[in-house]
Amino acid sequence: MLKPLFLGLITVASPAYAQDLPRAISCYQNSTNAKDINAYMACFIEEAEMTDVSRSFSGQKAIAAWAEREVIPYGETFQHREILELSVGYAKTEVTWLSWIVHYSYWWDREDKITRMSLQYAN
Repeated sequence: MLKPLFLGLITVASPAYAQDLPRAISCYQNSTNAKDINAYMACFIEEAEMTDVSRSFSGQKAIAAWAEREVIPYGETFQHREILELSVGYAKTEVTWLSWIVHYSYWWDREDKITRMSLQYAN
């Protein structure tokens, strides 16, 4: 009797991890998890745009400074859970970050480099 209940709790507690991620998003996730700022920045074009809720960062220098303060130190907590929307050069994903569930939108070019990102609280 306890065994089925225990298995049910394990299933409920496990997040629904994303299916195969596009290369640009895998780059972002892997470099974030590794806490590797150089690999992280290699995921972006030079003129990339980052929106973190209501703050915007333009270009790699500004994104790197923000990431070193607010992303890289907590990189191991980052995990994609589900792809919510997907089209050519765009995806919106549900993400676990620290203790929150958030939505990340990505736009990337033909070389799979991120051109723009938007990080927003989940509805």
